[in-house]
This record gives sequence, C-alpha cells and structure tokens, in this order.
Amino acid sequence: MNLCSRPKFLQDIAREELYLLEHAGAEIAERWHEALWETICFLDTNPLAGRARKDLAFSGIRSWRILRFERWMVFYGVRDGDLILYRVVSGSMNLYALALN
Repeated sequence: MNLCSRPKFLQDIAREELYLLEHAGAEIAERWHEALWETICFLDTNPLAGRARKDLAFSGIRSWRILRFERWMVFYGVRDGDLILYRVVSGSMNLYALALN
C-alpha cells in the first residue's frame, strides 16, 4: 500500500513528541515515535485490523491504538490501495470533535 499522511497527522506527531519530551523525557519520546511507526507498518500490512469508526462524521475511518502506548490512537482510512493517515491523538480527548480532513 502507499502511505499518505494528512498535514494534521504530521502536526499531531510533532505536538505529541514535544509533550512527551517535556513531560516524560527524550527516551520515552523516542520510544513513542518508534512505536508509532511500528504501528503504521502493522497497519500497512493489516489495513482492516482497526476498528471501523461508524461513530465519527466521516465514513471509512478506522482507529488502532499505538503498540505499547495504548493511550494514543491512529485514525486512518483505506482507499484505492492507499493507507491514509489522518490523525494520531490521545484516546482521552473528545473524539467527536476531532477534525479528520
């Protein structure tokens, strides 16, 4: 599959890494980043593994928790052979207000 990431996905990564760097230290931030990309590689080979999010406004959205960092979720879609990465956010936030475009 081709990986396509939306700008908000990249912004989310930067925000979460900065948060972890400031609150948990460089080692944890680096481990989170590695776990995120390990999760993306898993989703690339298992794109339908994630939960179909029929509760969100956009159709075709799925979610999967980051391996070893289950507090965070990756929101993605599968279209025409592409794995589209929309957001990576804390699962404790208001997911109904989440902008996925």
